[in-house]
Amino acid sequence: MTGDRSAYRILFVCTANICRSAYADVLANRRAPSGVEFASAGVRGLVGYPIDPPMAHHLREGDDIAAHRARQLTRQLASEADLILAMATEHRRYILDEWPAFARKTFVIGHAARELAATPADVTLDGLAAHLWRHRTSDPGDSVPDPYARGPQAAATAASLIDGHVDAILTRLAALAPGPGDGGGVTA
Repeated sequence: MTGDRSAYRILFVCTANICRSAYADVLANRRAPSGVEFASAGVRGLVGYPIDPPMAHHLREGDDIAAHRARQLTRQLASEADLILAMATEHRRYILDEWPAFARKTFVIGHAARELAATPADVTLDGLAAHLWRHRTSDPGDSVPDPYARGPQAAATAASLIDGHVDAILTRLAALAPGPGDGGGVTA
């Protein structure tokens, strides 16, 4: 996160912040709409580590892979985010156990992607987390399985799931985010 207080901030969370959330972070930042920032952290972050090579393999040439360094999820990072997208139910549960006040802005990525694809036109960026909260569901398919040390096929499966989720999320965010010089749905 760059610290622009007017931007809508989305934080991806997984276990170590070297596979799933790191991949989603780099992928989303490639196509981030104006006024939206993405970052990532891990509930047991391997602080300072780069993206795991099997996951990095699925990113495009030119993506800023080298810039990623794993971070530990902290209360401050969670607090600064407008929306927290966990890669699996256990990450969401961790956040809710540690900081129950963040429940209304913390969701599993698959649920968020599914719901955003059907979000009514009157939902604004500022109302996005509240909309997700009102339409929260639990589906085992919402989680992205951990690919770490499980071989290239597990990394390919995780990357494919994240690609689909991030694509759905970015498609809707592009419609909600302000254009250049437009105040849009983001408030300071």
